[in-house]
This record gives sequence, structure tokens and C-alpha cells, in this order.
Amino acid sequence: MAEIRKYVNPPAAEVICEFRFPEDLPWDMTYPGMLYAHLKDAYPKRDQRYVREVVMLLGPEGLREEIVVSERSIFLTEDEGCAVQVGPRLLSVSCQRPYVHWEAFSEKILEGFDRFREVISIDAIGTMNLRYVNLIEIPEREVTLSDYFAFYPTLPPELPRVPAGFITGCEFAFHDNRDNCRVELTDAVPESTENNAFLLNIDYYLTEGESIPLDGVADWLEIAHTHVRDIFEACIKDPLRDLFVLREEAAAPAR
Repeated sequence: MAEIRKYVNPPAAEVICEFRFPEDLPWDMTYPGMLYAHLKDAYPKRDQRYVREVVMLLGPEGLREEIVVSERSIFLTEDEGCAVQVGPRLLSVSCQRPYVHWEAFSEKILEGFDRFREVISIDAIGTMNLRYVNLIEIPEREVTLSDYFAFYPTLPPELPRVPAGFITGCEFAFHDNRDNCRVELTDAVPESTENNAFLLNIDYYLTEGESIPLDGVADWLEIAHTHVRDIFEACIKDPLRDLFVLREEAAAPAR
């Protein structure tokens, strides 16, 4: 059985769970205010933002990309570390560093989802995802990726040994293609010029056209988190675990 590792300094800079609902779901501009009334004890601060998104639309000429601007209401905790975003047919729950442990974050997700269901009558989920943005800073001026990562770009000898920047990624299917997981490793800007930094993004999502029952969201989240955790551990090596500092008392066999 795989070992569950918990860290003193986990690299998760942000964790996000987003729900998108079918386009035929009727939407009323009063919904965000109604939802805020249910969540304001936990998320007392409120803000509005406009978000630009690229969407794929099917027209007579076929598929085309279009930029859509939508308004979102954002509810924030007192310290602004966690947030709920709501917009037309969208609900998002997120927390920034310092990372709250999974049990606490999953409670926030389910609380937001349950309150959303109370305000808005939904009978299906279009898609949903669980994403971990891991910011990994290594205190070395020059890093050999293979020393720290098991998932990294390999370069032929004809190319420069150290690229100025890079992005490498894969997408994996799970549960008979019901779910996919996108994994990307890129370079990032370190806080100190003495260091190197990298972003390891792991985005597990329910594929379009697939469905889970509304009462099955909690189970899906546990499955998603298990895969995200296992993929994260598969992508890194022990020198990174040493940087994150393993909580030895928390290590336990996976069940």
C-alpha cells in the first residue's frame, strides 16, 4: 500500500475546486446575493470582478474561439486566504498558501456546493475539477531537474543543457475516461535570485459529457484528491520531500 505523506511546508500555493453547470440552467442576477446571505458568516468580505475567458462556440462555420467577459461575485474569509466565486453557471472554492489540509478544504468545497444547491435549483453538473498549483522553490543557483523531479523534460545532447524556460505536460485518463488529469511542470520566478522556482500544476477534472449524481460529489472529490496526491508524489523525488519536511508522525499506510 502507498504511503500517505504530509508535509510541514507543503508547496501548494493555491488549491481550487470549480463547478460548471449546463448552459440550459436558468440564471438570475440575484443568485449571488442570495448565496452570500448563506455564506457571509464564513466569508464576510465581498467583491465583484470581471473575468475574461476563451470559450469554444459551435456555429454554422464550425468551432470557433470567442472571448467572453463575465461578472463574478467573490466572497472572502476575513484573512482573504480562502474564497468562493460565483458567476453564471459557475461556482469556485479556493484557498491560498498557507495550505489548509485536505479535510478542511473538502469541507469548504462541500459547504459551498450545498449552499449553492439550496439557492439555485440544479439537476446536473456540466464539469468540475480539483486543481493544485504547487510552487516549488529550490535554494540553488543551478538545478539539475532529474535530481529533484521524476517528471521533467528530457533534452537531446544537441540542445543547450539549461533551457532559458520550459513547459512539459501530459494528460492522463482515469475511470474509463470519465476523468482526466492534466500535469504540467514549468519554470517560475523565484523570490530570491539565489534560488530556482518551478510550478507543478495538477488539474484533475470530470470530462465534458460525463456525469456524476449531485449526491456523489463528495465521493468524486475523494477520488480526485487521491489521484492528485499520488501523481504529485510520483512527480517528485526525496530531495524535494526533504525541503517540504515530512511529518513523520502523520505518515500512514493508504487505505
